[in-house]
Amino acid sequence: MRLLWILLFMNIVFADYGGGYAGSGFRYGSNAREFSLAGALIADKTPGFYAFSNPALLRLSRDNHIGISFQTMSLDRSIQSFSYARRLPPNAGVGLAILRSGTDNIMGRDGMNNETESFSSSEIEGIISFGVGFGSKFALGINIKALFTTIYEDYKGNGISGDIGFIYKFNRRLFVGGIIKNLNASYNWKVIIGEDERSYEENFPLEYSMGLAYSGIKGVSLFIQEDIMITPNDDVNYRTRIGSEYKLKNKIKLRGGLTQSYGAVPEGTKIDGINLKPTFGIGAPLKVWQRQYTQLDYALDSGSVGEGLSHLFSFSFKF
Repeated sequence: MRLLWILLFMNIVFADYGGGYAGSGFRYGSNAREFSLAGALIADKTPGFYAFSNPALLRLSRDNHIGISFQTMSLDRSIQSFSYARRLPPNAGVGLAILRSGTDNIMGRDGMNNETESFSSSEIEGIISFGVGFGSKFALGINIKALFTTIYEDYKGNGISGDIGFIYKFNRRLFVGGIIKNLNASYNWKVIIGEDERSYEENFPLEYSMGLAYSGIKGVSLFIQEDIMITPNDDVNYRTRIGSEYKLKNKIKLRGGLTQSYGAVPEGTKIDGINLKPTFGIGAPLKVWQRQYTQLDYALDSGSVGEGLSHLFSFSFKF
């Protein structure tokens, strides 16, 4: 019964698109720039966090680069991520990444709904990425992911998963990309109840995404993405993402985005109505040494009703 209360709480604190299913902590967003552009970066060639958006983008990298992100969120939630990408001449790239999503100060309850001790939970994914080009316009990429989760000290799960993505360059201003996420993904749970250890499998939703990135307007980049999520119950969720980035003369970048979700959610309910969520952010280059710059990004999450504000910060630099 205590496990039921724990899982119910986790469904609430990450109750966004696909929030009620396994791996919900990985679907929030890995970095500030991604969040401020509504997550529509599946075809964006800007360096930083390729593994989380589309591993095929590793083919486009001209430099090695590192990305670091930390997110202080409402309801005692937090997300930290790290990404490293290395160019492999002449037409490939490899990457390593890790993301941790967690919630602290969760109040436990027993079978009679009485408060017990507080606890923390976390989800961690480690990623090995590879992208390779076929000619000058097309590239494929794969992620191999190790998945870990801990909810209270007696509830632990793990699994192995994969992603496969592509990128196609129409010209230097227009890119189209796609990805299939969570291939064979599941948590294999081991739960200790009293003196007994029980095991069961919890499957992830399968996600399909297509999108484009366009920079044909002076100073403006536009990102559009459509996601389809098929749940373990064969329900279908949809999400449309639109983001835009405007570069000022001083190289500061203003960002905004909009998401709309619709379709089925857990327990047979439906997402109806407009259901729009705006996103906001800003980015600026910071000189750290001679000609070496780091990109500082910030995003503000206004949250759902009653959640409060969350602040997201990211750093990325190339070398």
